[in-house]
Amino acid sequence: MCAAMSLAYDAERRRPRVPGLSPKTTGRFGRSGGSAAANTITASQARAARQREARRDEQAVAAWLRELAGRPR
Repeated sequence: MCAAMSLAYDAERRRPRVPGLSPKTTGRFGRSGGSAAANTITASQARAARQREARRDEQAVAAWLRELAGRPR
């Protein structure tokens, strides 16, 4: 299996794990019960990060398709 084919698996593995938090509180909008850190990421920074991630994913898919196109059937 080539590296581009395992994008979803790699993305899941790279997701930071916080020990001591239950899966219920680590969701997209999860909050910890203790001291909540201030959100220091602006909306434009988050938008730029999402765009970079989407571009990286598109490039990985394009590379995978190029690899498939080069293989003999």
